[in-house]
Amino acid sequence: MNEKIRKYLLPNLPYLMVFWFFAQLGEAYRLAAGADFAHKLIGMVAAINPALQTIGLGLAPLDWLVGLAGAVTIRLVVYSKVKKSKKFRRDLEYGSARWSA
Repeated sequence: MNEKIRKYLLPNLPYLMVFWFFAQLGEAYRLAAGADFAHKLIGMVAAINPALQTIGLGLAPLDWLVGLAGAVTIRLVVYSKVKKSKKFRRDLEYGSARWSA
């Protein structure tokens, strides 16, 4: 059981940090002054510092939704990069180079 937890928890642990960061960005957006999206983004610059100083997460659904969306987006980007990476074999030829001799 301990090995199963380590297998799934350790690779996904950085995404908890990403979730926290994006949740704090959601809180900064929510607390920013302004009525529309453009004014809230400008006001978010002033609200980002107090939002990042708190370690705990608020209970506002918007904060959690922004955090979840950010973590899932980063996870999908990393997953697509890993799947598209080429599998190079160290100290061995690959591709058509081995047929040249």
